[in-house]
Amino acid sequence: MHKAAIDFGTTNTVAAIWRQSKNAPETISLPGLSIPLSGGLPALIPSLIYVLDGRTENILVGQMVRGRGRDIAEDRRFFSSFKRGITARTRPLARIIDGAEWDEPRAGRVFIQAVLDAVLAVTGSELDELVLTVPVESFEAYLKWLRDEASLVGAGTGNGPRRLRVVDESTAAALGYQTGEPGELVLVIDFGGGTLDISLVRMPIARNDSGIVFETGSTHMQDSSLNSRLEARVVAKVGRVLGGDDIDHWLLDDLLVRNDKKRQDIGVLYPQLKRAVEMAKIQLSDHESAQVSVCDPDTSYVYQAVFTRSQLEDVLDRQGFFLAVQRTINKVLRIARARGIFPEDIGAVLLIGGTSLMPSVRRMIRAQFEPGRVYDHLPFEAVAHGALGLAAGVGLDDLLYHAYGVRHLSPTTGRHEWEEIIPAGTRYPLEEPVKLVLTASRDGQEALELVIGEVEESAGGLAEVMFGERSILMVNGGVELRKVVPLNDQDGSRTVARLDPPGRAGEDRVEVTFTVDPNRTLRVTVVDLLTDETLLYSVPVVELR
Repeated sequence: MHKAAIDFGTTNTVAAIWRQSKNAPETISLPGLSIPLSGGLPALIPSLIYVLDGRTENILVGQMVRGRGRDIAEDRRFFSSFKRGITARTRPLARIIDGAEWDEPRAGRVFIQAVLDAVLAVTGSELDELVLTVPVESFEAYLKWLRDEASLVGAGTGNGPRRLRVVDESTAAALGYQTGEPGELVLVIDFGGGTLDISLVRMPIARNDSGIVFETGSTHMQDSSLNSRLEARVVAKVGRVLGGDDIDHWLLDDLLVRNDKKRQDIGVLYPQLKRAVEMAKIQLSDHESAQVSVCDPDTSYVYQAVFTRSQLEDVLDRQGFFLAVQRTINKVLRIARARGIFPEDIGAVLLIGGTSLMPSVRRMIRAQFEPGRVYDHLPFEAVAHGALGLAAGVGLDDLLYHAYGVRHLSPTTGRHEWEEIIPAGTRYPLEEPVKLVLTASRDGQEALELVIGEVEESAGGLAEVMFGERSILMVNGGVELRKVVPLNDQDGSRTVARLDPPGRAGEDRVEVTFTVDPNRTLRVTVVDLLTDETLLYSVPVVELR
């Protein structure tokens, strides 16, 4: 029996297993998928696929794509950065490959399954537990997608993971670095290809805790509350969609300006040019300059430029990159300050992800914290290794990143309104349930529908305005807009309580009790105040993030 962790990244993915003989995590190299070990880098798997046959899902994965040069051949069969497309609210349009539809979630699914199948082949036995990592700035839909896809691996043979665990990437990294004293505050800055995630974590202390464990094929957690375990406590976490992929596109635009070209001019040369500027960006971390030279075989035109480190930083500055990073750091420090924690209380700052290794980023961070407290020696493996620490027995006292509200129809205004039930930053499982009394909105009302909305920040009872068919904007004082998306507002997924006899307008009719279990699942109990009958009892509604 083995424990494994997958850190699925926008640019690279890392797979690791727990070595029982060493009582420690180990990054594993997957034949054909991982980049050959060189230059001191760990076994990274490029997050790429190339579809050879769209009907049979015959694909190239990871290093196989690069090894055959398919990452610079522009056609519909090549997928990269698909994690961003999966986590985005608006996904790119599907492509037609050999008569079959392929979109970002499908590309991600076959990639994840190929990686997990390779992990099973290396371990030679079934997985007792699989830990998956997710960005802080991810939503319920991505969390569910990732868990569902991992559950399918090996399902037909019985060799799939018996349990699944999900943890934030930056939180896991705090454990993976294995630095700091018990109870010390650690700030993790996880800056990869797609997202910037920052977590302030208090290092493990001993207590009993059940953690977050999913039994495969079940909605119930594994009861491990009797096991004494170390616990890491999350103090604050903030995330935003910003990463190395953005820098690559900005550099590509700058290259085109220098060559007096436009995006529509490059056609099939796009992936080759993007790869060239990406390699220049990486080279600039160790050198003062990097040259780009790519020849268009159709026109013989050579796209060329020399980028210096200062020119790269000018591009970043023009795009508001440094300001965005600073605001994200400031936000997590403001949350910490509100809880009586100041920058000087932070014992270590841990840098994770390739973008965190850029000299300008490291210089910016070291200017705010004592250089001796900033560590960057484990940028690629810390997330997967820390995730395995959770599987090996470290507990996690975590909090919810997003706020959540319940939608109801106001009998006064006749409009839908939101009542916040779970503020952002709430710890789970809830120590005390949230209770609401809901009123019938009309005479003869025969059912009550509970629609839960996910927001990026505290909603506080704002009015809703429809935007398109699904998206909703929360309007605060007519000035500030916050986006909310209903999580269960589709036929077949709404939580419905039947009223018998029917309700009357203005009548306080049901008491709704909300709880959040250790699996992050929001559950509802509904009691009819007229008949004293329990209409719903601890019914799972949605999985929170």
